[in-house]
Amino acid sequence: MDLQKFKPKPSKRQDLQGIRGLAILSVLGFHFLPGTFPNGYLGVDQFFVLSGFLMCMLLKRAEDQSPFSLITLFYSKRFKRILPLYLLIILISMIFLYNFFPATAIETNRSSAVMSLLFVSNKPMTIEEDYFEMLAIAVNIFTHTWSLSVEIQFYLIVPSIYIIGNKIPQKLQYGYYGVIGLFSIGYYYSSPATVAFNSVFARIWQFLIGMLVYGASQAKISSESSSVGDKEPLLSDEESQDVERNPTNVSKDIIEKTSSYILILTLVFITTCPFSLSSDFGRPLITIGTGLLMLISSGNQFLSNRVLTYIGDISYSLYLIHWPIYAYWKLTYGGDSYLLIVALAASCILAVISFEGFEKWYLHLSLTNIGVLVVTLFLLNVIVINKDDILDRVHLRTNSNRDIVTSNMTVDDAIRLNYQWTVRDYVNFYTPTCKYAGTKNSERWCRHTGLQDSGKYKMVIFGNSWADNHATLFYQECHAKTKSILQGCSFGCEPLYPFEISKNCEPASTLFEQQIKNEQPDYAFLFTRFMNIGHPIQKTIEEDPIYLIMKKKMLGFISNIKYKLYILDAIPRVHRETVSRIAPLVKEGKDLAEIDTLLNDFIDYEAARTRHAQLLKDCQGKCALVDYLPEFYNNSTRTFRFFDDKGFSYLTEENHLSPHGLEHVRHVWTDICNNL
Repeated sequence: MDLQKFKPKPSKRQDLQGIRGLAILSVLGFHFLPGTFPNGYLGVDQFFVLSGFLMCMLLKRAEDQSPFSLITLFYSKRFKRILPLYLLIILISMIFLYNFFPATAIETNRSSAVMSLLFVSNKPMTIEEDYFEMLAIAVNIFTHTWSLSVEIQFYLIVPSIYIIGNKIPQKLQYGYYGVIGLFSIGYYYSSPATVAFNSVFARIWQFLIGMLVYGASQAKISSESSSVGDKEPLLSDEESQDVERNPTNVSKDIIEKTSSYILILTLVFITTCPFSLSSDFGRPLITIGTGLLMLISSGNQFLSNRVLTYIGDISYSLYLIHWPIYAYWKLTYGGDSYLLIVALAASCILAVISFEGFEKWYLHLSLTNIGVLVVTLFLLNVIVINKDDILDRVHLRTNSNRDIVTSNMTVDDAIRLNYQWTVRDYVNFYTPTCKYAGTKNSERWCRHTGLQDSGKYKMVIFGNSWADNHATLFYQECHAKTKSILQGCSFGCEPLYPFEISKNCEPASTLFEQQIKNEQPDYAFLFTRFMNIGHPIQKTIEEDPIYLIMKKKMLGFISNIKYKLYILDAIPRVHRETVSRIAPLVKEGKDLAEIDTLLNDFIDYEAARTRHAQLLKDCQGKCALVDYLPEFYNNSTRTFRFFDDKGFSYLTEENHLSPHGLEHVRHVWTDICNNL
């Protein structure tokens, strides 16, 4: 493939924008209606082929320059196209995140924003990152930036690939690109699914197909044209290819036109097929098919129609804008089909505004002005992403521990800390003393380190998210008594009644039993926030179906525990939306008992306590209940109070104990551990 000698005259190819339009429609279908368009994600693969085509075109444009100039011109063109809008969308998304999304969504998305900002959002997650994202009620609003990360990472190597290729004899160039592509395909098929999906090395072959199509299309034009000059083509649109259309004969045109429509129908069928296709089959088919279509689709009337090409024009804005809007819909209005249509319409309208009002504007700026704009947007992103940390530093000047409530703090501090505790809720679950094993779905296990050889007991702490919520406190209070602590958590599951919530809960409960059997601990501690065990009791407690399952599970646990199983008893849950109002209501002077009434959710907790009480009777003397009720019940007002007099909350919006709440119950665990 001698790219050096093909230099056709310019003529804007609208058909490529049409292919881009079809690709973004596929992606939208997959995101907004995944059940209807399960293969729409393959539209991103079409983007990669189109990007490879464009990269080769831009490198070709600068091929007469020195390698340094070629690389500089290539990066300046691509970064001018990508960075301003990309950085602006991240910035706006963060602003909306802070103001309109649930507080529990913030920490996960802040981390994702940093990875997006650095173009590494396609990197594999650590155990903790994957766990926290799964736990958070938020959808990651930057999930879609993985494809931009892959593309930017390919930018780092594509100039070298091109420069080396141009130094290879013409007859060996196809072999050169083919070998690189085969290595990439081999890496794709030999890698785990997540690596194959996210890794730039598993995607190189798709970009290379676009590059090869560019070279082949130039050769095709050169052979058809009777007036191939030596002038470098002038690019009228960086997202479009410039070619001269000079058909050699009618029959060949008919064959190409027919073939192009067959390919269009095939590609559309694949991406809109209501049955999920294996990516190992669909991805190469859509990639190669898109490349072939690009080779013969010049002048195709369907692909070049104004509607489809305009969708292609706004595709970059639409891709960046639609996902945060969809994420907001899913978080706040999930299931409302009417509002889903509104979200889709809003995405399209905002994409048009973005394209017409911002993209067209900045694409006409000089490189100097683009540089200033990019640096400004980048710095604003850094400030906004780290807003909470910056504010924390201001407050930490007078308090060395941001989670400790001191006597000189005010209700304004309560407003700030209540918010921060919810934001950092799941991040605070990470226990630095625990060495984490692999994670599977919502399960994770770890073994605590730093224990003294003089410790006497082997312990297991397990449960749902409350196990992780309490883990650091438990370690601090009990580590002197133990030589081993194994910690296990299955989010959203009740080990004693692993049904109704999630299909993962029953296997998780079985795993709890197996781990306890393998560990043979002296003591085990079950931390759970009650869920379904609070359902109304049927008939008598001894005949209650839920209790019978709880009893069976309990007997399975204690059969492998030497001394005792401690079970955290049920307390009322709170209305999560009211937690953020506690301190403001205190500041307004509202009666604290009235705040208690607004906050507390008394549904089901008494039934859960009744079942626990019966477990204690049937436990053969090997169970003990840990009761927080005395810690949170206000005898003077006869109400449960989950905050102090200044409005500092003992709970987060996710019904976990806040750092202030953990300190409030610390003495309970001090007493338990001291008495072992």
